[in-house]
Amino acid sequence: MRLILFLSVFFVSIFRISAQEISKKDARSLAVKDYLYNHELSGGIKIQTNGLSLYLTKGWIKNIYKTHLVQAEYQYFFNYKDKLIATNPGYIQSGRKYYYGLQNRFHAIRLSYGFERALADKAEKNGVRLSFIGFLGFSFGLMKPYYLEMVKYRDTITGNYVTENVKYNGDGVEDRFLSKDSIYQAATFYKGMNQIIPTFGAHVKAGLNFDWGTKDRFVKALEVGVLVDVFYRKVPIYVNNDANSFIQPSIYLGFHFGKRW
Repeated sequence: MRLILFLSVFFVSIFRISAQEISKKDARSLAVKDYLYNHELSGGIKIQTNGLSLYLTKGWIKNIYKTHLVQAEYQYFFNYKDKLIATNPGYIQSGRKYYYGLQNRFHAIRLSYGFERALADKAEKNGVRLSFIGFLGFSFGLMKPYYLEMVKYRDTITGNYVTENVKYNGDGVEDRFLSKDSIYQAATFYKGMNQIIPTFGAHVKAGLNFDWGTKDRFVKALEVGVLVDVFYRKVPIYVNNDANSFIQPSIYLGFHFGKRW
């Protein structure tokens, strides 16, 4: 949280300093571009400290300095510290690896409204356009139960293990769910698709956008910033409830491409 606070203060400071450095002469010379483009459409991928995102952004260009934005985004949450655990060789030699202590897979769909404010435009030839971006919107979370295929017993006649798919529900299965000796392998990806549970929240996002496109009509940009989702309750991703939270902060690095017209 300290890192996120530091980056937030850093971005605001850059915004204030850079805005003061734009002279009236620059404004007059750049104003000619105001009438060239009115719309912008871009999409891309975002690498986050808590997952990966895909997004699509529509922009309405008000002038060379300001653009209003609407964004739709999908994120798959995961922790880079989570590790796949190999199956017990006493049960199966090459089964599906599983994540230990995981209760739900978590996904989110975001709808945002925001703006982009230019801090420094490109040079006459090449260069990078620096902008500050900010978003505010709704977060729609989707929790998919994480199933494990667990051993029930071993058939005394065939010697094969009889298994069942089990999800964590907090009703007397915790000890078994966390027992590596009981886990056969991970269940198939599709198991639990019909049991997705929604949750709701809001988010705020702020960052810096670096557009290096050589032509104004094309969007080629790198974006770095902070994103915070706040849900109305704890998101039960892990069996250990202390590891869960209703606040999901992250730092992100995004790459997006598009076109202006």
